[in-house]
Amino acid sequence: MNTVWNDYEQVNTQNGTAVAIGNFDGLHLGHQKLFGMLSSVAKEHSLPSVAYTFSTHPINVLKGENTLKLIANNAQKEKLIKSCKVDTLFFEDFSRVKDLSATEFVRDILVEKLNMKIAVVGYHNHYGKNSEGDVKLLRELGQKYGFEVYMIKPYYIDDTVLASSSNIRKYLEEGNLDMANKLLGRPYSISNVIVKDKMLGQTIGFPTANMIPDEHLLLPPYGVYASSINIDGKDYISITNIGVNPTFHEDKVRIETHIIGFSGDLYGETLDIELLYKIRDDVAFKNTEELKNQLEEDKKARLEN
Repeated sequence: MNTVWNDYEQVNTQNGTAVAIGNFDGLHLGHQKLFGMLSSVAKEHSLPSVAYTFSTHPINVLKGENTLKLIANNAQKEKLIKSCKVDTLFFEDFSRVKDLSATEFVRDILVEKLNMKIAVVGYHNHYGKNSEGDVKLLRELGQKYGFEVYMIKPYYIDDTVLASSSNIRKYLEEGNLDMANKLLGRPYSISNVIVKDKMLGQTIGFPTANMIPDEHLLLPPYGVYASSINIDGKDYISITNIGVNPTFHEDKVRIETHIIGFSGDLYGETLDIELLYKIRDDVAFKNTEELKNQLEEDKKARLEN
């Protein structure tokens, strides 16, 4: 997959393109269905497929940084979309298109810059200034500018729960990992660089791989979670604490993962931690011995499930 940032000249547009348009935050089951359609129609019409998205979520451009917490960062988005066999992932700078009307956006960007011959969108897709554009207008513009429109119907779990980024955020905020993971079609994951921290866990026999979460990332409620992690192609079971280390009176949010059965130096590595379910809340203990005993119980609970 070719990943392009802001530069239309780096996209293969000579014979036209098939373009999926959206934010794709988290790449949930609905997005996966959309990319399945994109891949199918692009192949059928011998066109390169393009995922057109934004380097910064439009809400955070329009309403201020971190107004909307995200399910996944851009590196995760890139990795997930790559797995959908898309030819090009295009990250647009929303600031340079935000004032275009719906018609201007389709005509000037999608048609003129990307030579779009096929558009693949979700039912709720909106575009253009003030989100004025919808699927109906896109089809009208397709007739005018010579492209086809394929619309993906909303995807529901158990015929009742819509697979949407908004619903996933709601479930994550509530700590309902079961439902969030169902809508994602995989475990919710946190990706970041492993940093050298105070190594407090190592002093009590529970060394951890530590991350400082990006401030724009949506985290579930503080607590200890059953997790898993892949290192050099091997899966390890683990337990992950998200919180502020109340026992040690810390105030900075950390993500600390004890990887069962692993020993080695991970500093500087970028790893994905998959969260499966919550084991307990984040609580303060009277002393390190009490904390160590609880961590032994957490480890036992993880190994039993």
